[in-house]
Amino acid sequence: MSTNLRTVTFLFTDLENSTPLWESYPDLMQELSHRHDALIREAIEFHQGRVVKTTGDGFHAVFSAASEGLAAALTGQLAMVEEPWPKETGPLRVRMGLHTGESRQRDGDYYGSSVNRAARVMDLANGGQILISGTTAGLVRSSLPPQVSLSDLGEHHLRGLAIADRIFQVHHPALPDDVPPLKAFSAAKHNLPLQLTTFVGREREIAEVDRLLKQTQLLTLLGPGGTGKTRLMMEVARDMLEDFDDGVWLVELAPLTDPDLIAEQVASVLTVQAQPGRTMTEALVEYLRRKELLLLLDNVEHLVREAAELAEYLLSNCPKLKILVTGREALFIGGETTLQIPSLSLPAGNGTVTLEEISASEGVELFLIRAQEVHPGFELSRSNADTIVEIVRRLDGIPFALELAASRTRMLTVEQIAERLSDRFRLLTGGRRTALPRQQTLQAMIDWSWNLLDEKERLLLQRLSVFSRGWSLEAAQRVAGDPPLDEYDVFDLLEQLVNKSLVTVKYPPGGSARYGMLESIRQYSRDRLFEAGEGEILRNRHADYFVTFAEEAGPHLRQSTMLPWVERITLELDNLRVVLAWTLEDRPELALRIGAHLLYIEPHWLTSKEAQSWLEPAIEKTREMLGKPESKARPADFIWALQGLAMSNAWQGRFAAALQLVEESIRLARQYGELRAVANGLLLKNVSDFFFVSAERTEDFKEAIAISRENGFRRELAFALGGYAFSLKAHGKSDQARLYFEEVFELLREIDNPRLNASTYRLHGLLAELEGDFEAAKDYTLIALENSEALNDHRSLAANRSDMGHILRQEGKFDEAEAYYRRTIVAWQEQGHGPAVAHQLECFAYIAIARGAHEHAAMLLGAATKAREQMDALSTDPREIEDLARAMTQLAKTMGEEKRDKVMAEGRLMDLDEAVQLALSARS
Repeated sequence: MSTNLRTVTFLFTDLENSTPLWESYPDLMQELSHRHDALIREAIEFHQGRVVKTTGDGFHAVFSAASEGLAAALTGQLAMVEEPWPKETGPLRVRMGLHTGESRQRDGDYYGSSVNRAARVMDLANGGQILISGTTAGLVRSSLPPQVSLSDLGEHHLRGLAIADRIFQVHHPALPDDVPPLKAFSAAKHNLPLQLTTFVGREREIAEVDRLLKQTQLLTLLGPGGTGKTRLMMEVARDMLEDFDDGVWLVELAPLTDPDLIAEQVASVLTVQAQPGRTMTEALVEYLRRKELLLLLDNVEHLVREAAELAEYLLSNCPKLKILVTGREALFIGGETTLQIPSLSLPAGNGTVTLEEISASEGVELFLIRAQEVHPGFELSRSNADTIVEIVRRLDGIPFALELAASRTRMLTVEQIAERLSDRFRLLTGGRRTALPRQQTLQAMIDWSWNLLDEKERLLLQRLSVFSRGWSLEAAQRVAGDPPLDEYDVFDLLEQLVNKSLVTVKYPPGGSARYGMLESIRQYSRDRLFEAGEGEILRNRHADYFVTFAEEAGPHLRQSTMLPWVERITLELDNLRVVLAWTLEDRPELALRIGAHLLYIEPHWLTSKEAQSWLEPAIEKTREMLGKPESKARPADFIWALQGLAMSNAWQGRFAAALQLVEESIRLARQYGELRAVANGLLLKNVSDFFFVSAERTEDFKEAIAISRENGFRRELAFALGGYAFSLKAHGKSDQARLYFEEVFELLREIDNPRLNASTYRLHGLLAELEGDFEAAKDYTLIALENSEALNDHRSLAANRSDMGHILRQEGKFDEAEAYYRRTIVAWQEQGHGPAVAHQLECFAYIAIARGAHEHAAMLLGAATKAREQMDALSTDPREIEDLARAMTQLAKTMGEEKRDKVMAEGRLMDLDEAVQLALSARS
């Protein structure tokens, strides 16, 4: 017998606008509803279909053949058109959708993605319209009923589904063609991974999670390991994509070992950056306060207390936020709702059950699906049914255990599997099985899987456990390819481990295959590694590999090859974290080497609190040893680490500390002859926005230019030339500045580095704006924007968009300028950059003055002035100072100084959030 998986065509129908008709004509609609039901049911059954269920004023039907499903839909629509409906209601119109795909039947109902897709196709339709999916269209195109044609309506996103579908409309002369456009759904924002395996069962749990999330802000899914909490969460979240305007975002906490970095992990997913004077938790609240968003926190069991504190703080301050958690225990905070997730349903235990009843069990269904994935000819039969029932029962219906067992059907019969369960899983037998801890259950399953491996496979698996969140083939060969294994052994054995489902493989678009393992398997294998006495040896090999990786990456971050290396480094961040945690104790010089070569990575590295958390101890542990014969710390690494720590401090608003670190790095760089670090330190003092340096300080630029020219430091030369040219322009030396900028352009063409391009083209845009060449300024700023987008650099994006708003404002294009400011003020507010928010308020005020809204402008200027004073962030930019002075003068002329100052005083009573809302409330 098959596994009850079959290809069928589903038809969904729904009576359009039935709710207002029932409200207006309840008695009449009782009669008309019966007539509608009879017409549709008759059409379905006439064409060999079966009504699965009725859904309100609609039907869910199934057909063995796609052509019969289409014929039934057409017959039903024609019957509805021909029926003489009363004048009160007018013609009743039905929308219909069909999709063909594989599905499983249980208790007379059908489940799976194909059913959902058919329902979503119907959701797109209007009354009187028949829509079919691309799959169904391909099946019926060659055998369409007379007078029927199809029109291709293109690809459409279907509510709650990640993959779009091509939709076709069925045409017939008797059906209306003047229907409105399809009810399209937008592709919701999310980072949910695409699930490549079939989701089994859980209809009750899905419905319950959906119900509870409508009633609570925090829902925790509880259950022992392996019960499928994470997968259930993914399915529920995917169905809810359209319910949250700001998306559904998954935060995986399993790899995180430091509980203090939970907020950093959430911020990384949401691309929220550390802000001056704020904790990361405060930055998250600032970002989420106005968001309608579902946050998924997966695997919190090892970080329960810290996860509870973060969740409570976020929910207390973000009224539209909802959080869905998976773990072994509740968070035990106010407002939490919990739901226990059971194992999959088990088959009945008596000998009178049929094969269909056995396959209807969720546990058996999962076992059969996974077995067919590795053994396509595998089927449920009367000869193996009792053994499969035994396996499912003895594994308590735990999905992870069932998947491990099913993967062995590639090499073992089910009888052999059952026999091995008797030997290895004694803890899972008898009446006490459900009371056993998750750790023991997983241990038993992995013990059994481990014992199926030969010695070399075990050796490789335990060596691979030093990796965190995946690895490349090259990394596996370099780290694990030590006698008795060589690189060719690693290649062959890795394939065996993939085949045995102990190692997973992913194929990122445009990249090399990447391997990984379930966290529980990794932890089990790591224990075996240390038992074998190889723990420290493999950790050191792992550390050495990733230090070399960082050193190889460093030069690329200054060149045109930056973007692919940023992607590679991002993939390896968890491995780098493991290296840092391991080396900070006994080999801090390695932490310095990583910091020295990954200095330019942002926002993933140095703009976070995390960079500071390991740079500071690494620097302190090596500072006193620097230069001593016994020290392994290299001066160059120490110097670059200082500059990295300076940047990290600056991003967090600790400008004095940052400048002190830069000065120390320059002094040491001069002492040890590290000229590139000298040049870069001089630029950090003067080019960075963090230090608010005036244009008069040009000597550092000139020295950086001289050093860079003499030594061929092209990147530093480009930055230095750009900064110096801008300084010359600010002093009215336009001809000299232009010559330097021409050289910068030539360097840009040679280097083609996105970070350098974004910064330099922004300078060029500012220069063109100063010269009054607004078209050139816009062109340069657009190029800067493109490079910032490639880097996913939200700070740079906001700065460049703000620049574009300034240019348009000076051109008198106030509506266009305001559109940019509306984006940037929200972006700066979410990033917690108070001075930038204040400046955006000033820009809104300047536009208000131009429109004659003088009191509105004075209110905004009052709020902006107060904010700057509180943050000790009065502008040092001559242009901003001049703009503000001009605005104050204009308001004095139009309102009088006394009234201007009175209204500004009212504006000072607002906090920054209230002022932003006032700015955004103005006409666009």
